[in-house]
Parts: sequence; structure tokens; C-alpha cells
Amino acid sequence: MSLKSIKVTNSKKISTALILVAVFLCYTGMYAIRKSFLAGQYNDLSFGFGLNAKIVLVISQVFGYMVSKFAGIKIISEMKKEKRAIWLVGFISFGLAMLGLFAIVPDQWKMVTLFLNGLPLGMVFGIVFSYIEGRKNTELLAAALSATFIFSTGFVKTVGLLLMQDYNVSEYNMPFFTGLLFFPLFLLSVYILNRSEGPSESDVTERAQRVPMYKEERKAFIVQNGMGYFGLVGIYVLLTVVRDFRDNFIVDFWAEQGFTGTPQIITLTEIPVAITVLVIAAAGTLIRKNKIAFNTAMGLTAVGAVLIILSTVLYDKGLMSPVVWMITSGIGVYLPYILFHCLIFERLVALLSFKGNVGFLFYIADAVGYLGSVVVLFLKEVTGFNQSWAQFFIKLNIQSAAFILALAVFALWYFNRRFSKKKSEATLVYS
Repeated sequence: MSLKSIKVTNSKKISTALILVAVFLCYTGMYAIRKSFLAGQYNDLSFGFGLNAKIVLVISQVFGYMVSKFAGIKIISEMKKEKRAIWLVGFISFGLAMLGLFAIVPDQWKMVTLFLNGLPLGMVFGIVFSYIEGRKNTELLAAALSATFIFSTGFVKTVGLLLMQDYNVSEYNMPFFTGLLFFPLFLLSVYILNRSEGPSESDVTERAQRVPMYKEERKAFIVQNGMGYFGLVGIYVLLTVVRDFRDNFIVDFWAEQGFTGTPQIITLTEIPVAITVLVIAAAGTLIRKNKIAFNTAMGLTAVGAVLIILSTVLYDKGLMSPVVWMITSGIGVYLPYILFHCLIFERLVALLSFKGNVGFLFYIADAVGYLGSVVVLFLKEVTGFNQSWAQFFIKLNIQSAAFILALAVFALWYFNRRFSKKKSEATLVYS
């Protein structure tokens, strides 16, 4: 069957199933190009000044990714539908090309290639999400997309480790070959997404119409909802920092725990996290009332913070194994993180009924989140890292979770007041 003969039909069942697979494969393809280099440790690489080479590489790529997120505040919120596929393929192709350069350039230029690799990739999420937002089943589709945050990030690093261990691919060639393996599936997924049906009339009625959001609309949203929204951004920043450190240095953590020869540990410990979190997130589709869905998600965010604190304290006291800790704390981190992508911002748009899209809300939060990651990475490196990864994760988890819990309570209080006020104003208008 030729690629041209593949067609997404109007059948909701077929369309949903195809989009479900497509969003998963599409973002997995991005992760293969963004995250695979993390499977290496680069102990023979030196940038001088006593700096840890891998941390320098991580900072370089995350900095490019962060710049991409700031650019996306405007680009993604204003992007027209007909341009999405072109941008997607262009961004991923450029990122893959930079991994090819990473393999061959002199050592001092490798950080530059990873900065350039990250530079376009931060906008991929917003483009992919624009295909699925504003639907009654957005949570289900977003759960498939969000599965890549948990499962695929570990999977592509496992593939990278296997390429090095079983096929003698060097650390520096490994990221390019890993990305190349996933590239054909990425292209197929973009084709399917670009042929898929958009939101129906009933979707628009229930979730509000999603349209490009220009400067004046963005400014009006911040003026009207800024305090509560930036409370949500604060939660998201903390989740991003914890999740990013966990993701970037999980290979080093497991090596420290004595699991150097078992690359599959990365994937195996993320599977129960992925299943638990995604089942809960996808179940959000069953909650039709937007206010109940939003409040439930914020309540679960608070529960996630409590879970992080309890599991970390138990591990620190020797009452929990590192495997169980990584799974339990992973659920605590990823549950609210995924709910932001699947439910919180999606239902907030519907509740506030403003003319715009989820992309704008995400890209401010993402940009500030990755800025936080860069700052913490930089401070950790310049102040010296004289503790184990386990000790570092313990402190980061407990401190971040305490602030997340406080901000979740505040955001819940703020937006429920906002919803009540908006409902009262609407009643006065129609009375």
C-alpha cells in the first residue's frame, strides 16, 4: 500500500486510533533526536576549567531548547494550520543534521552543535498539540503524546546504549544513528496528522474554538488571569526542573547504584510510571464538566507532591529501594506534569472561554521552566558537585515538592474564585 493511499476517514473510531498512534510516534521521533545523546557519559571529553563535560553538553542543548520555547510564545500561538507539517519536518531534519555534525566536529565545537540541535526542537510539542487540542477526547490523545515524556525518553536512551554495547557504535555517532532509526516513523506520523480531521462542531461547543492568538489577545489574557496563571507556571517550572534532572542524569544515577551493565533498567522502571500516569490522565476524558476536571487535576497535583515527599523520605531513611523510589517518585513528578499537558491548560481555555489556544499557555510555562533548568544546572556546576546523584535528587525532590503543594492550593483557590466571578457576570448579562 502506497503512502498516498493512507487516508484518515471521517470515522471517529478510525480517526482517533490513527491520531493516537501518530502523536506517539511523532514525539518519539523528536525524543530520539533530542534525548539519545544522554545515553553517553563522555568521560574522555574535556572543555577545561574543571567542568563536567556531560553537564556542559546538557546545558548547551537545554539552553537552545529554552530559546526555542521563548520563540514559540509568538511563533506557536500565531502559527497557521497549513504551515504545521512543513515546520515539523524542517525542525526535526535540522536537529538530526546537528547530531551528524556532533559526531565529526572537534571537541570544542560539540557544545555548539548540541545548542543548535535543541534550538528548533522546543517548538515541536506546540505544533503536535495543535493537531489534537479543542476536542472532547483531547485528554486521550494528549495521553498518547505525553506517554513519550515517560516511556520514549527512556526507550531512546536504551536504544542508544544497545547500539554502543552490542553494535560497537561510538558515543559520538550513537545519537545520530538513534535519530536516524526513528526518522522514517516520524515522517509517516506527520503525514497522518496532516490528513486528520479537525475538531467537530460539538467539540468546539464544549471546549471553545481554538484560533491563532496575537499580541493583543495574549496581553489581555495575562491582565485578566495573570496571578493565577503564574501560580500554575510556578508549579510547572518546579516540575520541569525535577523532571529534567531525572531525565538528563538517570543513566548516571543508575550507574552510581551499580546498574551499569543493565541498560534496560531505564525503560523497565519507567513502564509502571507511564501506565499509572497515563491511565489517570486519559480518564480525564470521562469528566465532561470542565470545572470538575480542572479541580480534580489540581487536587492530583497536590497528591503528586505529597507522594514525592513521602517516597523520598522513605528512601533517604533506607526504607525503600532505589528501584521503588524511582517508580514512586516518578509517578509523583509525572502525574501533575502530564496533567498540565493533558488536562489543566486544555480545560482552563474552555472554562475561561478566551479566543486563543493552549500553545500560548504552554510556551510561557515551558520557556520559564527550561530557564529554571538551565539556571539550576549552571549553579550546580559552578558551585561544585560534591555529592552523589542520590543525595542531590533527595534535596531537589523534597524542596520542589513542598513549593508545588503550596502553589497548587493557591491556584485552586484563585481560579475557583475566577470561575465564580465569571459565572456571576454571565448571569447578570442574561438576566
